[in-house]
Amino acid sequence: MGIVHQLRQAKGSNEKLAILKRHSSNEDWLYVLKAMYDSSINYYVSAPKDNSFVDSVNVPAMLIGLRMLSERRVTGNKARDHALHLSRTYGEILRLILGGSLKAGVSVTTINKAYPNLIPTFDVMLAEKDLPVTYPCWGSIKYDGVRVVVRVKDSVATARTRAGKELPVVSLLAEMSLQTEGWYDGELVDGDGKQAGRSNITGSVNKILKGTATDIEDYTFCIFDKVSLEEWEMKKSFTDFYDRLENLFTDFHPHNHIYPVSTRVLNSPEEVSEYYKELRALGYEGAILRYPEDKYEWKRSPALIKLKAKIPCILKCVDVTEGKGKYEGMIGALVCEGNIDGKEVRVKLGTGLSDFDRELMPEDYIGKDIDAEYNDIVIAEGAEYYSLFLPVFKRIKGDYNV
Repeated sequence: MGIVHQLRQAKGSNEKLAILKRHSSNEDWLYVLKAMYDSSINYYVSAPKDNSFVDSVNVPAMLIGLRMLSERRVTGNKARDHALHLSRTYGEILRLILGGSLKAGVSVTTINKAYPNLIPTFDVMLAEKDLPVTYPCWGSIKYDGVRVVVRVKDSVATARTRAGKELPVVSLLAEMSLQTEGWYDGELVDGDGKQAGRSNITGSVNKILKGTATDIEDYTFCIFDKVSLEEWEMKKSFTDFYDRLENLFTDFHPHNHIYPVSTRVLNSPEEVSEYYKELRALGYEGAILRYPEDKYEWKRSPALIKLKAKIPCILKCVDVTEGKGKYEGMIGALVCEGNIDGKEVRVKLGTGLSDFDRELMPEDYIGKDIDAEYNDIVIAEGAEYYSLFLPVFKRIKGDYNV
């Protein structure tokens, strides 16, 4: 924990990187980081609400105790009891491992700069927010759910989230095991994948990840790409999207909850605009655009383009919350209220705040109008106010130098 406190007090990424490098020979520290940040490891429980503090930690013994959770030798209430026992034995570092973060403003990228390849990463193709530069392009629905990639090999299916967490949805794996070999990239959605069902599918996925459920009742796995086992292993694609999509549809075995996503040829900016408006009117999040000749890339790529709503609004800041971790003692989020399309909205705006914005005083915001953007208006069951999906702080209204 002494290293953790050094990192929390450090100012800037370069100072944090220097601290990490000073401890490169500390094997216990490296084991702790791997146990904490390796996305392929799932402990299936949350960090217990416990404040136990210990002076020193037997790291090998702690890792053996954690293996009881990751290998699911204890589940349910027994797993939660075991996590609490570990917390009382090993203190805060155990709780940080279960929470998956040092809470010190340190990313996996920074850790791997200090200790090359210590934390394995799970990469998928990510979309840019842009417009096509050439035509024709191919359009498909941007479903609103959880990004999932399924590997099928030797009639065995394994699923992972975008972060690399294993997602053992029993019926999905059973259905996907009937497909031909390859990596299937898609979106796991609630029902038809419209925005209204987003909270349902994310809630169901979280239950699977925490080990409190093994299946999802109403889901659809919408597959938009398929990459061969060999190409995925090499992280090098030789096949055009046109051919990958043709192979996907040709080899696909239809089943109740899984299907390939259909595409539409779009020949101009006007056709793209009309297609996007059509999908929004139907209740979808937006559109995905691709080029038929492009290869799969394991990074954010201009070959994959997303169009989704950025709706401007003006809200009034009524309060602020304090930040956590690296933002402790600073502003964490602005609590804002307003009326949008006749709906009373209350939301916390944290995304979009810069370090400079967070260092300002609460009175710099409270009582002022705030320019923001959002994707949709949502409401949780039993909630008194509506909220906003994907809200982003832009500036204090009228402060156009920001």
